[in-house]
Amino acid sequence: MLKKLILMLLTILNISSFADDKDDKDIKKISESIGHMIGKNLDDLGIELDIKQLVEGIKKASDKKISPMDEKECVAVLNKIQTKVNKQISAKNLKIANDFLQKNAKNKEITELEKNKLQYKIIKNGKKGSLKPYHTPIVNLQGRYMNGKVFTKMEESLILSETLPSLQKAIIGMKENEKRRIFIHPKLFYDEDKENLGLLVIFDVEIINLDTKEKPLDHIANQNTIF
Repeated sequence: MLKKLILMLLTILNISSFADDKDDKDIKKISESIGHMIGKNLDDLGIELDIKQLVEGIKKASDKKISPMDEKECVAVLNKIQTKVNKQISAKNLKIANDFLQKNAKNKEITELEKNKLQYKIIKNGKKGSLKPYHTPIVNLQGRYMNGKVFTKMEESLILSETLPSLQKAIIGMKENEKRRIFIHPKLFYDEDKENLGLLVIFDVEIINLDTKEKPLDHIANQNTIF
């Protein structure tokens, strides 16, 4: 993505040299917009680059001058730095998650299923029944990280045996129309073999129907599995 944006910027540099006064305003707007996109992507990298040198590199590229690193070397060094930064971010997020869950456990409205690891709060009481492990419920579900970023949002049926174990454990026993907010520690959510940023995960789950086998809904065509 970043490479494409820089190529776009180089295109703008070339175009601007041929633009007349009529095009000048549009070129300025496009240039600022591309700069904004590059800046946003730099923030997403989590690496604080030297902006002065970044601009210098863009100028040299437009003048066909040689880069201090080729693309392969640049990507290798960037990946090395990114891994180091991600480990630091993950450690920081893990501490935030631990502190949050420990404090959250003291709230009288919180039910703790695993000490400082898995908790839930009832947002809305249900009317009837009790969700069993063998049920295939229809749920309205939203998953987000502690920083507020939503990573999934859906209304569909779940095969509980194929759902994330911690999420499954937290929704078993829910009544129809009940809504819970579920807090999951990073170690119960992320695959330890894969790099992650150690963010606490929060699910809002509402049971629309306890079991599609008993009361199928026409608008649910397929049974999908999450995670």
